[in-house]
Amino acid sequence: MSEDSSVVEIIVFAAIAIVLLFRLRTVLGRRTGEERERPNPFQRPQVPPFRPGFAEQPAAAGFRPAVAPEPDPNLPLSLDAKLKRIHEADPTFDEKHFLAGARTAFQMIVPAFAEGNLATLRPLLSSHLYGEFGRTISARGRGDPPETITFEGPVEAEITDARLIGRETQIQVRFASRQIHPGETAAPEQESLDFWTFARDAGSRDPNWQLIETTSGH
Repeated sequence: MSEDSSVVEIIVFAAIAIVLLFRLRTVLGRRTGEERERPNPFQRPQVPPFRPGFAEQPAAAGFRPAVAPEPDPNLPLSLDAKLKRIHEADPTFDEKHFLAGARTAFQMIVPAFAEGNLATLRPLLSSHLYGEFGRTISARGRGDPPETITFEGPVEAEITDARLIGRETQIQVRFASRQIHPGETAAPEQESLDFWTFARDAGSRDPNWQLIETTSGH
């Protein structure tokens, strides 16, 4: 009788176990292989290794590279942009060398004009400006003695504008100087400001520039 009771108990426990397993399977479900794995929040994102020429590869979907805005053609060019155009038209152009020559020309032209020395002015001026200077010199009183102008201290020169008109390169220079005129014993405290424009054919083998325009400032 005891053996029969043990067999019955085993059968009952087995039935209970089968029922529990069936319910667990119903509640938890079965993996089909298509379930998505949950990301690990503590896992560091993978960084793709650097590959030469990666920039030339097709961009990923949804990625839009930054597009640089095109310059507005209606806006004026900066001085650096203007000088860049001069360099492109005339690769031999050197700003320091040009300013040194312009400063020397300024120190020659100012006293030569005061003295009426047309021989000195002729190679330094354009034909149009030489004619204007010549008429001004001729209009002076013939009996008046020529003036002599000297400079006190260094003459400062700075490029203020540049333009390319056809093949002609035009550079405007601002000169700041202290000039001593006849009858003056000392240079004025305020500097004289002059804006001169020099021109040269960019395709010419002649490296010399000529003065084409003069304007006085304050």
